[in-house]
Amino acid sequence: MDSKPALPQRIAEGSEPQKSQRRASFSAVKALKLRSLSISSQISSSSETDLPSPIISRRRTRTLTKNRTFETLKEDLIRKPSKSSTEDNTERASTSTRPTSPSGTGSQCASISGDSLTVIKSGHLQPETSILRPKKEFLVLTPLALIKFRNRSAAAERFPQISTLGGSVDTLSPVDSASSLKDMGTSEKLHIPLEKVVSVFNHEGTRPSFGIEVWWNESRGTTFACLQLDFSLPDDRDDWLKQIRHAIKMRAKAILEDSTPINIELELKHMLETTYGQAQTTQIEIYPVIPRRPCMKPKENSGEIKKGWRDHSSFYIALTKGFCYLTQFTKSSTGQKVKPSLVRFGLVTLSKVNVILNDERFDLVFRLPFEKPRKLELASRHHRSISSKLYKADMYLKPTWPLWTRREVFFIDGEAPQMPLPNGEDYGGFRTTLQAFIEGYCASPVNWTVQWKNVRHAPQFCLLAPKEQPKYTKYQLLAVFRALRFNDYFKSLSFYDIDFSSLSGAVDNTARLESTVWISRTGKRSLTRAEFEIVENSSVLLQEIVALLLGSESIRHIDLTNVLSRVPSTSQETGQPVSSSTSRVCEVVPPVVLLWKSLQTRCNSISLSGNPLGVPDVAGLSRVFQNRPDFLKTFSVSRCCLDEDALVLLWEGLHDQRSALEVLDVSRNPGRIEAAKASETLNDASRLRCLNLAYAIKGNLNGPLFRPWSTTSSFEPWHLEELDLSGWKINFETLCGIMKFIELDESRNLRRLVLINCGLSGEMATGIFCRLGAGRDMHLLLSENPLELGSTDWIDLIHGNEAPRMLHLDMVLFQHETNFNRLLKALTHNKTIEFLSMVGTGPPDRASPKTSELLSRFFGLNDTLRYLDLSGYDGKLEDSHLGWGLTGALAGLKQNNTLRQLRVRNHDMGATEDLSELCRVLATNKGLAMFDCQQNGLNHHQFAKLVHALNFNHQIISFPLSDVDRKFAVQKEERLFRQHQEQPAKTFQAKMLKSAEGRLEGLLKWVEEYWESEAKKAREILERNRDNPANQSLELEREYLEAWEDETLPSWLVPKSKTSDRGKEISFTTP
Repeated sequence: MDSKPALPQRIAEGSEPQKSQRRASFSAVKALKLRSLSISSQISSSSETDLPSPIISRRRTRTLTKNRTFETLKEDLIRKPSKSSTEDNTERASTSTRPTSPSGTGSQCASISGDSLTVIKSGHLQPETSILRPKKEFLVLTPLALIKFRNRSAAAERFPQISTLGGSVDTLSPVDSASSLKDMGTSEKLHIPLEKVVSVFNHEGTRPSFGIEVWWNESRGTTFACLQLDFSLPDDRDDWLKQIRHAIKMRAKAILEDSTPINIELELKHMLETTYGQAQTTQIEIYPVIPRRPCMKPKENSGEIKKGWRDHSSFYIALTKGFCYLTQFTKSSTGQKVKPSLVRFGLVTLSKVNVILNDERFDLVFRLPFEKPRKLELASRHHRSISSKLYKADMYLKPTWPLWTRREVFFIDGEAPQMPLPNGEDYGGFRTTLQAFIEGYCASPVNWTVQWKNVRHAPQFCLLAPKEQPKYTKYQLLAVFRALRFNDYFKSLSFYDIDFSSLSGAVDNTARLESTVWISRTGKRSLTRAEFEIVENSSVLLQEIVALLLGSESIRHIDLTNVLSRVPSTSQETGQPVSSSTSRVCEVVPPVVLLWKSLQTRCNSISLSGNPLGVPDVAGLSRVFQNRPDFLKTFSVSRCCLDEDALVLLWEGLHDQRSALEVLDVSRNPGRIEAAKASETLNDASRLRCLNLAYAIKGNLNGPLFRPWSTTSSFEPWHLEELDLSGWKINFETLCGIMKFIELDESRNLRRLVLINCGLSGEMATGIFCRLGAGRDMHLLLSENPLELGSTDWIDLIHGNEAPRMLHLDMVLFQHETNFNRLLKALTHNKTIEFLSMVGTGPPDRASPKTSELLSRFFGLNDTLRYLDLSGYDGKLEDSHLGWGLTGALAGLKQNNTLRQLRVRNHDMGATEDLSELCRVLATNKGLAMFDCQQNGLNHHQFAKLVHALNFNHQIISFPLSDVDRKFAVQKEERLFRQHQEQPAKTFQAKMLKSAEGRLEGLLKWVEEYWESEAKKAREILERNRDNPANQSLELEREYLEAWEDETLPSWLVPKSKTSDRGKEISFTTP
């Protein structure tokens, strides 16, 4: 006799931390109580009794005459109590959903072997009292079937060995009586072949007896039938349950019958293919199950679920790679098929699995984030296989998630060992897990890539902006977060410019079943109880950031730039939007501060740029920096709305990180810090590689802001890669320090020097060009400086190729046209500059014919430039743009086959009626791949001419179109029309004005439609060129692509590799 199965507490508790570090709800006992065994009313089928066939009736007549005595027959007819009624009254008869006629596929159809008459167990059922007399049915279990007889005498007639023993029997010998074999089933009340049994489990009804429900399959799997067997003692019930299950197991091994009929399998696969696509039927596993509680939605017009909801039905669970399907096949009372019902659950939404291996009942709980859980209370003799498939699927879909996370979900004996982490193209299981979560959450695909190049910590996961929607939904973001959870493949994560607003302020703690991540994958790092309580009761976004940085032990850097730039800051106390920086909180900062404070993450680099920070955020960061010195490697808080007080408070904490900092960016905030205070920190920050203090420093300074070099032997020179001091009037000592550093070999990695609006004179610029030398591979930005003041020798240095590869000279104010002409000549002959930006730079007045000629020669003779931006500045040099004669000067480009990208915005080309030269350039140039002439005041006719010329060009793949230009053309047409109508009319003025309004409305509508039709033609031309294989070999530098503003660039255009790196950066859309 089996003892009652015990819940596997030790398994659930085996990996738990000490109770002092965990909440009380982590107890496995509480978790295992999830599966409710609540009492429900008995539900059974109510089929009509089948009438016996004439053949069976005649056989029964002969059998009764030949083998049975009159007394026996009389006993059956008048239901006279037997001598053992006292014993029988302690038991109870069973109820069934099936007719009382014998089955045609039972043991009577089996081979005449020993098994057909071997009795494994037999005994009385608890009688069911009635007005006439109690029924005393008898139950017999053989290796082939479970048979219920009307009484013991009928059972003894079939199995004579029963008459020699009482009650329960051990395995009895087969009977040699031929008559018994011949008469098998004549007095059976119910015959259930063991191979047809779906499940046997304890009855969960309300009656005081101890019952068993036996469900079996009939009619080729289209309907299930139920038999309820009641016993007076729990030990009797448990012993019968054990013997029946063992017999079913042995029978299944003997015949090797499929668990699902072929007709059901084909119909279910067809349903999945029709509803969800072909991919859903691959690697499908189907098992019959019995729902113990209603789990299918009521059909339309059927009202609430009523008693008998399982009548004339069969149920199957189907498991695929990423989904669980529960299907109900139903027949009407007339035997006609009803459209099957189907529900689908993503396997990644599986929150709880309660299985006791000695009980065929099991519970599956699914839950989408922010929604109520869906609980499936099922039973099946295949419960071991189902739980094993679910466990293996969870390991496959979430291979990096540690074993303890599964113990929070699967309450089952004998868990499988943890699978090894996959590598290669699955990125540590990320691709598989992401696809599973995307499908499980019914979310649209997301765009992502893996970067090996130009990142500090490679490989880096990068979530890319969505293509067909303005921002990702909360389910898409959660799918990405949970796919990255516990993943040790990536070393850094980038969510640059990804909008998290769909998750901002979202709370999901009321109905949540999933455990809060409180321990890392390997268990080396964990939260204390107090820290856990904070996370447990916080927002979803905070919980996910903690899970990312705590769960994985490989993440060193996370980029959260602009993730909450569009979200109003919230109050720390009320959670309501606020405008004051004293109470607002940025949601991504508290989880980072929490983990840094507790030393429970290996992430020591973060970018928070673009997210408004409040005083609580700044105070928390500063306090952590002061209490834990020299751990921070990268810290970026550019454009975070920090006022002067906040910036000073933050700088106090950064001062204690000066020896470890490698990347620091506090640029472009409203507040500024005194140069002297900044110097105290920077003079000891010898490990800095990237320093951005643009518009963050104020005041005068005695001495250099920092000293990246020294003559002392003990000083190690800096290894700066990027330096930005824009917006501060640089003093001579600091400039000398920079120039001295450029002369050192340690400056060979300097790739970006930004000195915009620093008050640099021509002499200072000359000193910088002299130190840089010829063709240095770096980006030099000297925009908005009075470079014409003092010496202009830097122009001669450019002419002599003493210039870097990339140069910005935007908004340089030339007071003399001769100096500007000198610059054009120098650029014409320069052989080192490949990237040049001169936005808003030009002569002081309308350009002379000589300037226009020099500009044309520059376009035609320079064979080094690959990227050129000669845009004007909106609102500045308005008339001088046209004075350049730019439209005519562009004719020089007809012979230029080396320039790839050209931008000429804001030059008011539309004021020039003749665009012939520009059209010829578009039609004949063989080198340009990208051309941008937006915001030039073109009317709809001029725009159509450009599109017509573009059609002759088969190389250009980027021709940005702007709604601003379309609106300007419409407004320009309206302005011209109204100017014409303002001319005085001698007669019928009112009537003419009324009709003019109607004509104007029609004219403007026609202009818009005409413009849109031409824009459509332009897009079709670009698509044609992009599909041309000859153009797909185009390679451009990363800086060139980042500077080009066109979101429609083709996906095959990837940045050019400077060196051979491991792997290739590829963008993905999952699934």
